[in-house]
Amino acid sequence: MASVFGKSRKDAPESEKVDPTSAQDAVADQVAENPPDLELSGPYDITEAREDGVVRIDFGSLKIPGVEGMNVNLEVDEQTDTVAAITVVLGEGGIQLQPFAAPRSGGFWEEVRGELTNGITSSGGAVEAVDGRFGVELKATVPAMNEEGEHGLQSVRFLGVDGTRWMLRGVLLGAAAEDARAAEVFEDIFAGCIVDRGNQPMAPGEMLPLQLPEDAVTEQAQEGDAEGERPPLDPFERGPEITEIR
Repeated sequence: MASVFGKSRKDAPESEKVDPTSAQDAVADQVAENPPDLELSGPYDITEAREDGVVRIDFGSLKIPGVEGMNVNLEVDEQTDTVAAITVVLGEGGIQLQPFAAPRSGGFWEEVRGELTNGITSSGGAVEAVDGRFGVELKATVPAMNEEGEHGLQSVRFLGVDGTRWMLRGVLLGAAAEDARAAEVFEDIFAGCIVDRGNQPMAPGEMLPLQLPEDAVTEQAQEGDAEGERPPLDPFERGPEITEIR
């Protein structure tokens, strides 16, 4: 299982980072030919982790199961130089993953859904709450801009699961947002994630710290020194190879 790590600047709204013209059939065929061997029902808290034979990439607070052929792109906040989101890409589909601190009482995903709904509708998009594999999710069309600078609408799906003082959000992008068969592999990845909340005090909604896997740090630093800056990277374009995990 090879994972390619790319880094992108957090300099554009989330809705502008995906090409709205996606090839659903292409990614669905790719998934059908290489189905992931994941029989998982998470996401899991670190205290629930068990030996299941799944290879996971360790990003600190989030451990992500690997699928053959996937690329992993890291979105970096330039102001803090921290990882702000992880996007897993396979074919013309993807899922963006972000773990957040949440109240011990739970129910944070319901609160976040309300905020997302208000934000999307006020910006001219449309959103619908539907029942999905992980409970209530949001199917939305959001304003976006393509590479030619033309404005339009783009389909996305928001997944969310409340854990023990954490909430994991996933955003299905491209073909995964529009085609149920193409989305299956990304739902399996979401279901196989392990969240390590840690014991540090954090306010609800604060993002849990993410970090590069240890064996990726050296090569990432060398590449950054050679290039002088991080190249802008679209989540659906193959990024610079930083490391390979088998």
